[in-house]
Amino acid sequence: MNTFNFQENKIEVLSLDTLKRTYKENDVYGNPLKGLYHFSVINQIADICKAHNLTFEIEEIFATNNKSAQFPGVSILPQVEERHGAGAVEAHILRRVYTTINIFDGADEEMTTNIAIAYHQDGLQIAFGPTVKICHNLCIMGANRTFSNFGKSKVSNDEIFQSVENWISDFGNYREADTRIIREMKKISCSKDDVFRIIGMLTAIRVGYDNGIGEIKNRFNAYPLNQSQISQFTADYLNFENGRSNVSLWDVYNLATELYKPGTTDIPNIIPQSVALIETLKENYNLA
Repeated sequence: MNTFNFQENKIEVLSLDTLKRTYKENDVYGNPLKGLYHFSVINQIADICKAHNLTFEIEEIFATNNKSAQFPGVSILPQVEERHGAGAVEAHILRRVYTTINIFDGADEEMTTNIAIAYHQDGLQIAFGPTVKICHNLCIMGANRTFSNFGKSKVSNDEIFQSVENWISDFGNYREADTRIIREMKKISCSKDDVFRIIGMLTAIRVGYDNGIGEIKNRFNAYPLNQSQISQFTADYLNFENGRSNVSLWDVYNLATELYKPGTTDIPNIIPQSVALIETLKENYNLA
């Protein structure tokens, strides 16, 4: 890839090699912002996987813009564009990048395991968990499956990479714990009334969060679904359940996680919203 067109494209899909060619944004001391370049994060996590002899691949990398005039997701440097041509990759600063590293070890016919990487203006987020092959939905099965270098529970960059190291070192136990929660979800049948109750609960959380009511903001870094996502989730559920005799909590969960993808959910919100969803379901269905 030699050019981007964010004026016409909501999202650009690129390779790691292309990402490395984009303009490297530094602070006033000439260091990467927050100490990390996006491509170096991906490389370092891939190196950890390689050191543990895992079979993996770096999947598609997504870059998006946002509506901030002060700190946009994408900036184009005219002086660099003059040298490389209109829309040149080298002239773009990308501040909103998302990818996953797909790990094939321990995979079964339904799932593999992914490490998600979200790099954006606030900082870096990582998460890990099973991924459904057929729909490529990442299942982050708890708040302890994610780390970031900003926010209330921030850790250092070194601690982020150490957390990946720790997780991969105990790969089998994490995989089994996550699989156990999924098995529980598959056993729980959800009637239409049950799902409507979930929709009402998600709406109440969204309203409470946006209006600062109660302790909701202290419990979550984000709400599970915003209002437009709740509407889409409801429509998707009504289409899905039509004519089905049984719908499980796992089915309902997958309908929601289908929305947590670049282009559908803003990159900084993909991981926090996914965590908020599973924590809400775990609390209400005694999943452990």
